[in-house]
Amino acid sequence: MTKGISTLNPRLRDRDDPRVRALVDAENSYAETRLEQTNPLRQQLYEEMVDRVELSRQTVPVRDGLFEYYSRNEEDKPYPIHWRRRFDRQGSEELVLDENDLARGNAYFALEFLQVSPDHRRCIFGVDTAGDERFALFVKELTGSQSAVTTVEGAAAGVAWANDSRTFYSLRLDERNRPHQLVRHRLANGSISEEIVFEETDETFRLRLSRTESSQFLILTSWAHDTTELHYLNADQPEARLTLLRRRQPGVEAYATHHGQAFYILTNENAPTKRIVTAPIHNPGVSNPRAFLDARPDVEISYMQAYADFFVVCERKDGLSQLRIIDLRTGHHHLVSLPEPVYAIYPEDNRNFDTSIHRFGYSSLTAPYSVYDYDIGGRHAVLCQQLTVRGFDANAYRTERILVPSPDGVRVPLSLVYREGLQRDGSHAALLYGYGAYGYCVEAEFSSVRLSLLDRGFVYAIAHVRGGGELGQDWHTHGKGRLKHNSFNDFVACAEYLVREGYTSPERLGTMGESAGGLLVAAAINKRPNLFAAAVLDNPFVDVVDTLGDETLPFTISEWKEWGNPSDPDDYAYLRSYSPCDNVRDWKYPSLLILCSFNDPRVPYWEALKWAALIRDVARTETEVLLKIRVNGGHQGVTDRFEEVNEWALIYAFLLERLLK
Repeated sequence: MTKGISTLNPRLRDRDDPRVRALVDAENSYAETRLEQTNPLRQQLYEEMVDRVELSRQTVPVRDGLFEYYSRNEEDKPYPIHWRRRFDRQGSEELVLDENDLARGNAYFALEFLQVSPDHRRCIFGVDTAGDERFALFVKELTGSQSAVTTVEGAAAGVAWANDSRTFYSLRLDERNRPHQLVRHRLANGSISEEIVFEETDETFRLRLSRTESSQFLILTSWAHDTTELHYLNADQPEARLTLLRRRQPGVEAYATHHGQAFYILTNENAPTKRIVTAPIHNPGVSNPRAFLDARPDVEISYMQAYADFFVVCERKDGLSQLRIIDLRTGHHHLVSLPEPVYAIYPEDNRNFDTSIHRFGYSSLTAPYSVYDYDIGGRHAVLCQQLTVRGFDANAYRTERILVPSPDGVRVPLSLVYREGLQRDGSHAALLYGYGAYGYCVEAEFSSVRLSLLDRGFVYAIAHVRGGGELGQDWHTHGKGRLKHNSFNDFVACAEYLVREGYTSPERLGTMGESAGGLLVAAAINKRPNLFAAAVLDNPFVDVVDTLGDETLPFTISEWKEWGNPSDPDDYAYLRSYSPCDNVRDWKYPSLLILCSFNDPRVPYWEALKWAALIRDVARTETEVLLKIRVNGGHQGVTDRFEEVNEWALIYAFLLERLLK
């Protein structure tokens, strides 16, 4: 591959420039040529990954009024089909939406915020056919013979119905992909009117829209990285005005739901690990809200969910989530018993407010994704569905959770999974994964494609570094801004532990990160290039200083609270101290496979192009740098489930070839 990017820099961001497209094509051709020898292995991996899971499967039906809703994948189709049937099973199933029909003819397709109206006569959905996360909004009639579809003007980022089923609200995007307006839409005589209800003028804030579990209110949240403001609308009054619930205060986060005569507010105000308070509907701005669940120093509250007779609170303690059930009639609390010491739990779709059942998802490094119905009164969970994985025996694998000391003495959680009988003699290949930003938690969850590595002797490890949220808000705070080097030090410490304890060796250690995780991996490589033999970076955030200094990019201004602002001299110096594009050196890097997406609105494709070119220009000639650019893809990569498996096969073939030499 030819070196040098300086002559292209002025027009590198112009997707329509023929020279840019020529460079993209040249990079893809070069990578495919260098990876050609892995084609037989890639095909083998693809076939075993596809054969491992059932291609035809259906989700657990969700009760909603007189209907239950579910989705089904058919054997040869890349996208799911959404169905419903009457809860009493009278009559045949009814088609809600076929994503395959919508995707036909598009190189990229993503569906978001599919919502059925309260009277079940129509639905709203958003479609992205470019990968730029600007969703076109549609309304589809679900009754009658025509199933008419109406287009709503503007790009959207969220929707919610009012209870009259003829009024709905959407969040409209500005030119920087920031949800900045709340728009009220009314359906009448085949047309859709619109009215702007609210506009967020502070460019560091973005809007979110939700509907309370009680279906009585819509909550509008205006949020920055560490600050929120709450407004609400009465869903029974389509013409209702937007009312302030919680005014923004710097550093104070608040999230709301509703039950009975009160709003329930999850907040970190005077409670770093968060607490839940209540405020009466008739006076929600009360200065002394009533305590519902107090803060505890060793427990971080993640989210809450209200039902008619009970409350579910998801908490995180010692890096693991747990479900607390609060009986609203008696005030009694209890925790849901879970079967493994290391696991991940997820909120499932719970639309029935008046029920004694809470549905949740469950997974672990050795347990395929499962859906449980938890009976509140009986205090027992019933397995509704578990992903079927052909040939998989959980007893053939072992998991560990280890606390690894970082250079400053902080102990970093490290999750491991591997085949039973592993000899810790340094002979095994390993893949270390990490993210470490925005307070996001990387869960110890199952992956069926990962079995293709484990069954070939790999150790798979997740480094839960600072910057994430696994150990609460402080864990995030101590890995962002001018403390970001903690994330990189933690990651290197976990890699060193794997080598020191004989799980692997530097010649067989690979690493992988996506988005901000790509930054984590790239910065760790700069600290210890000889510690890793291969690295995969997907849509990596590697041009930190230039990107955060460009206010024309969609997410830059709102990102300053997480990373820092290069216009501040102290922030600039700190950002430059680790920005991968500003720290390329003349040393031998690990073999690099870099993936990026041409239409990614979050991490522009030119970051990967620039970093790859700099390494080729500066680093030793024996460094292998392969760059694959998804011409039709977004920040989440590809959406076609078969194309997704094909991409995993490419990544794993690259790792296997370079780590099992």
